[in-house]
Amino acid sequence: MKKSNKIILLIIIAVLLVGGVVVFFLTRNSNGVPKGKYTAFATCLKNSGTTFYGAFWCPHCNATKKLFGDSVKLLPYVECSTPDAAGQTQICQDKKIKGYPSWVFPTAINLESADAPHKCTDSQDETPVCKQSYNTDFDTWVFSSIDSALVGTNSEPTHKGTTWTFAPGSRLSGEVSLEMLAKQTSCTLPQ
Repeated sequence: MKKSNKIILLIIIAVLLVGGVVVFFLTRNSNGVPKGKYTAFATCLKNSGTTFYGAFWCPHCNATKKLFGDSVKLLPYVECSTPDAAGQTQICQDKKIKGYPSWVFPTAINLESADAPHKCTDSQDETPVCKQSYNTDFDTWVFSSIDSALVGTNSEPTHKGTTWTFAPGSRLSGEVSLEMLAKQTSCTLPQ
């Protein structure tokens, strides 16, 4: 191979590498998530009637939003904090949202657990998670086998085998994984 052919080949390889790097960065947001990766998922969540309640100062809410990358603007998100972070918006007061993030589903919530959930009460002998999440407006249920699952509801759950079902309108509070959101809404999570 002639020296000039080798130089041309090296220039082509360099241009392809630089072009690949440029395309990679142009198609991803600042979090490294491909732009638009969660567009269909976020749209499906919104179309399902699910609502995500949060606060701009909430680290768990911000972590959840970050997972969605550029598709975050499509989420069915309701801001609950006043701009000064000193109070709560009227809509969240009316919905009795006490913890962030909270996801409210129009359909039943189904959770898999071999262990029965624990119902939080207002007694002093409760676990720290119950003391922190106790709400007088609805019952809070905690699963020891599901780290982030706090369920708020006004009815007793039913179960069949290891599937625990909570009534439509119940809410999941805490860090809810995208996989759990997909399961609750039948929305397809992109690979």
